[in-house]
Amino acid sequence: MNFHIVRVVPFESVHSVPIIQVSEALVKKLKLPQDISFLDLQCSRNTISAPVVSIKGEECTMRLDPSILHSLLLFEEEKNYLVTYDQAKQKLVIGPVIGLLTEISLKEEQIDLKSIHAYCQELANFSDEIGAVFYVFSVPDKRTDKSIEGYYYENDAWKRYTLPFPQVIHNRLHKRTNERQQMFQDFTQALQEWKIPYFNDHFLDKWTVYKQLQEAGHLRPFLPDTTLFSKESLEGWLDLYSTIFIKPINGSQGKQIFKVCKEGDCFHLSYSSIQQEVSSTYSTFAELYKRLSSHIRKKKYIIQEGIDLLDLDGRPVDFRYLCHRGENHRWRMTSSTARASKTGYFVSNLAQGGEMLSVTKALRSRFEKEELMHLRQHLKEIALEVANVVGTESDGIYGELGIDLAVDRSGRPWIIEVNTKPSKNMDSTPSSSMIRPSAKAIILYCLFLIDETIKEA
Repeated sequence: MNFHIVRVVPFESVHSVPIIQVSEALVKKLKLPQDISFLDLQCSRNTISAPVVSIKGEECTMRLDPSILHSLLLFEEEKNYLVTYDQAKQKLVIGPVIGLLTEISLKEEQIDLKSIHAYCQELANFSDEIGAVFYVFSVPDKRTDKSIEGYYYENDAWKRYTLPFPQVIHNRLHKRTNERQQMFQDFTQALQEWKIPYFNDHFLDKWTVYKQLQEAGHLRPFLPDTTLFSKESLEGWLDLYSTIFIKPINGSQGKQIFKVCKEGDCFHLSYSSIQQEVSSTYSTFAELYKRLSSHIRKKKYIIQEGIDLLDLDGRPVDFRYLCHRGENHRWRMTSSTARASKTGYFVSNLAQGGEMLSVTKALRSRFEKEELMHLRQHLKEIALEVANVVGTESDGIYGELGIDLAVDRSGRPWIIEVNTKPSKNMDSTPSSSMIRPSAKAIILYCLFLIDETIKEA
């Protein structure tokens, strides 16, 4: 189904019944029947029927009575929309309507979208540019499939409106606890009943992803040995490896990660907290475990073998590949970057003071040009394959994944972890007018999902 950009112009009809006026150019573009006199006009889950007439004009224009725009919950002002004609149902479809679900807080009469604020502006600007309706919203208190309260971006500000219910929803909730709340569970259950696609379905934990990738035999050589944390596994692994990492299975931003190095009979423990890294040494395993237990308590952790990573002046380096689904659910890479940890730290996350640099610059520090080019291509292929496996094996739809990879000193790639809600501070710093490829990719995938849903209806 092909969408066309159409200029929608409000006009006060002199007729007693609101009518739809369609330019001759648009009649041809949409292949409307020449004898059509009545038309169903639909925006998301709202439909109105009205008489339709053709008017002269070489531009793709549609003139609508304000009462029609009001019934469809569209803006009563001149705007571009994407429009398509469903010949089988003789229905004109206007929209499409895209919603981003996230936590919203008010700050000095303006909403605060936290780390994705600028990113949401990019999504809104690109949607406006191509004629889609985009807004942000939080989990609604009431269940209705016709409308929703959300924030639409116009004149450099987010403004609250009653808007058409989204035809597709991008889940960007920041907290796992919010996904476990009953309101969210009820809302997503309703979306399934109403056959409204939403992605990224839910947070994935590190252990689940590890098992998915391990079962994909061709990726197994790139996986560090990993197991669930227990006293027995910790003791056994410290006999096998001189360095291990202990990570929360639901952690993010490099927080609450432990590094344990065995040196002779002693154990050196480093810990990444929110503001700093803390180090201490223990002379017995019992002392080490007691200290770890006080931090870990009842939370689930994994143990991962330590890799002798590529470094820049002693700072470990890893790589983030941002991958997106497009038409036919095919994955493609939209950006890549390298991250070097802060001096004296073992975690490279930007939230922990890491430095962002190009993949080429990071690899150039150790590898010659030919090997560098081969390695760069290999990393990209691994990232896309990881995205494909995780996207296929996980419940629900995933349209965006952040793949963290690493390279050891010998040039061997390693898969570190997969992020279902990747940071928006890593695929370049946008200017006020710039729209990143990652933002465009999200909106285009939304259009693909909407198109699929319309065809299946």
